Amino acid sequence: MRRYIISHYNEPIDIASSSLSEKNAIYGGGPNLKMGLTNVAEKYRPAMIGIATTCLTETIGDDVPMYLKEYARDTEGSEGLPEFVNVSTPSYSGTHMEGFHGAIHEVIRQKAEGGPQAETVNLLPGFVSSADYRLLKEIMAAFGLNSTMLPDLSETMDGQALLEYEKIQSGGTPLAAIGAMGRSKATIEFGRTLSGEESGGLSLQKKFSINNHRLGIPIGIEETDRFFELLSTLSGRPMPEKYAKERGRLVDAYVDGHKYLFGKKAIIYGEEDLVVGMTAFLT
Repeated sequence: MRRYIISHYNEPIDIASSSLSEKNAIYGGGPNLKMGLTNVAEKYRPAMIGIATTCLTETIGDDVPMYLKEYARDTEGSEGLPEFVNVSTPSYSGTHMEGFHGAIHEVIRQKAEGGPQAETVNLLPGFVSSADYRLLKEIMAAFGLNSTMLPDLSETMDGQALLEYEKIQSGGTPLAAIGAMGRSKATIEFGRTLSGEESGGLSLQKKFSINNHRLGIPIGIEETDRFFELLSTLSGRPMPEKYAKERGRLVDAYVDGHKYLFGKKAIIYGEEDLVVGMTAFLT
């Protein structure tokens, strides 16, 4: 289960397994889950643990939220207990992308809190690269917008070469910021292929009446223009000169390259939203 993510990012990632066996398929995986949570909490001292289900626990009908309530009750008063977020991810249902968006949705649904509106903007970029996350943070800052990005893999999945191994990589979205997402003035959500019930942005809109602006990943002129126009509206500022010049260079590159590329055919393969963005760019 580690190999898929590690081979993508080439970064060390620790994922604990409750190691269900035939016996657990009959009697349930609750004891294994609770033991695993205790081991992870003692070894890593995390602020939060995410629990993703598997085919077996879903097939036998384990009630994971109930197990977590029992665990919290049984360990009440213990020091350093982490928070929990659980998400249903049986591998016989949907794709890894639906699992990714489902995890974002559950983190927001279970942890975002309401209250007086703040001048922050939620940004849900979807499944993009660490360099993309860094660029998006730079763009939000350039418009003077105070933003919360979920997830933020800009550092955790693209770290430096360190002399000592970090059990939990530094960086990421702070828990306090996730809680405050229910008090933001707007949400920007990238993804043309998102389903309604698994959308973090729609969850915030439904629960806290926060306007959800769904855009495609800003690849190419059309989608990027939509993104920057929205940022100008939210911030009350024009597009920064740096990005206006970049847009002009891209238009110039289109003009320079069209005579070589016009009428050519391309095959695009990849994550759904990335494919939509690349198709818009090539079109």
